[in-house]
Amino acid sequence: MVKYIYKEFKSVINKLKYPDSWFWSRYTLNTYSGCAHACIYCDARSERYYIDDFENEVIIKTNFDKKLDQRLKKARTLLPDVIAPGGVNDAYQQIEKKIEHTRKVLKVIAKYKFPINIATKSKLVTRDVDILKKIADDTWCTIGFSISIINEELANFLEPYSSLPSERLEALKKIKKEAPNIQVGTYFIPIIPFLEDNDENLEDVIRKSKEAGADFVLFSPGLTLRDSQAGYFFNKLRNSKYMHVEKLLKNLYKGEMHPPSDYCKKINSKLLKLSQKYGVKIRVKRWIPSDYRKWNYKVSELLLNKEYIDSLQTGKSNKSMMWAGLNLNNLEESILDVYRRGELHILKSFNSKIINFVKPYLEKSKEIKQKKGLEKFL
Repeated sequence: MVKYIYKEFKSVINKLKYPDSWFWSRYTLNTYSGCAHACIYCDARSERYYIDDFENEVIIKTNFDKKLDQRLKKARTLLPDVIAPGGVNDAYQQIEKKIEHTRKVLKVIAKYKFPINIATKSKLVTRDVDILKKIADDTWCTIGFSISIINEELANFLEPYSSLPSERLEALKKIKKEAPNIQVGTYFIPIIPFLEDNDENLEDVIRKSKEAGADFVLFSPGLTLRDSQAGYFFNKLRNSKYMHVEKLLKNLYKGEMHPPSDYCKKINSKLLKLSQKYGVKIRVKRWIPSDYRKWNYKVSELLLNKEYIDSLQTGKSNKSMMWAGLNLNNLEESILDVYRRGELHILKSFNSKIINFVKPYLEKSKEIKQKKGLEKFL
């Protein structure tokens, strides 16, 4: 039996230093602390989150919607940007069906016209399609169903109280049918070595996601193995019919938190080919603001997507391109103005190669062409 504790918190929303380059979120919030889905591999079990009894005690953060309303109403520094609920829990875990805590928060987000990106393992999200559709109409809404295994027996072991993978796929299909303006897809994350990385499962997740109408499949091979998280996971494996996997994982990871790069490169290569085979996009299309950040975010998306695709193909990360893309999100003026002044070189991490890469893209912008046209009359 899960013990639910009601507790009020001062803070309700967190602003990230840089928007997440996978989910495009600038803000995170957690309506709950702890998660009754009880996924045995969950990273939120690690010590850095300070959650003592992860699935047996779930804290319900009281007055969360009212506090969020006050925060967004009075905020001068919180420009509208993507909010990601449920970073260390599922916003649609079982108690949500009864108390509608997340639904109340969604109404506040809709009120202030902030875009949203939800990751969930629950079919319950379909209940809120009415609000999510409004958010999508007004700004931008993305829903990613976390699906990393199709075999339901294994899914029940790894994710004992989540909706079944087939139910998540059906929910994906339902949302896409009822609200086509919502960007919906699959977060194929994490992919657990020796349990979920076989060729059959890799193809099944990609194929079934496509068949359900997914706009994207975002994937990441491997699993973090941190302190208490790793200990809990290994203990569960040890006492199951999958006990042999513990030794295989330890041999692969060799005491590190992440699997080796050659392993990730091999799985990424397979997934890239499968995505191409089924015509599935591997990146989430970004929300673009209409204020001065518009071209900053467009160029940032261009750079970060380019860096990501290149890293999948080569196994190496282009740090300059990555940081150029990330830093651009925090520029306090439009990159178009910087470009007009001929000062792209002063931007953080903008070396000559990056400048030459983005210049043709900037030249295509109507804003640049309009400005040049007006300058004739000044």
